Amino acid sequence: MKKIIMFTTICMIAISSFAQEPELSRREMRKLERELRKQQKAEEAARKSEIVHQMVHHGRFVLEAERMRDKEGNTEIVSPTINFVAADSVSGILQIGSYNYVGLNGVGGITEEGPISSYEYSLNKRNGNYYVTYQLRTTTDTYNITMTVYPEGRADATVSSSWPGQLYYMGTLVSPSSSRVYKGTTRY
Repeated sequence: MKKIIMFTTICMIAISSFAQEPELSRREMRKLERELRKQQKAEEAARKSEIVHQMVHHGRFVLEAERMRDKEGNTEIVSPTINFVAADSVSGILQIGSYNYVGLNGVGGITEEGPISSYEYSLNKRNGNYYVTYQLRTTTDTYNITMTVYPEGRADATVSSSWPGQLYYMGTLVSPSSSRVYKGTTRY
């Protein structure tokens, strides 16, 4: 689709050029194409950045984890459909899952759900990163979640609780309406 739009735009410019001045050289056409691509990338980045801002500001997002790291530093590639951190302004969900096992939640892991408190975020104006912190209170524990959200939509979350160690989620931040996660059953 992008190629069709770019080709149409170039054709329109070329046609208007024929009417006004001599034909563009190959070098000028390539330069024009590069400038158009650069402009389209900048517009796409600005659009993504605005979507990320709205999700963080309203506290409505899902971090679909593609990789997870445990307290010992072991990193594993995971399925984003069953490994996620979700927030819906007043409630949240943490889930760990595996297709290899049957766990307490039915998807090979644990699902914790509860109300969110102390939600705060800040923006680093220099690099555009957001820093989000909040607490998720469940029936079994209180989890402290710290996230770094990058303007292009990548995100990293650190989850800690009263148990020793931390769990790290690394993936993509998406809106709840476009998320493709599957929530398992909670324990209580």
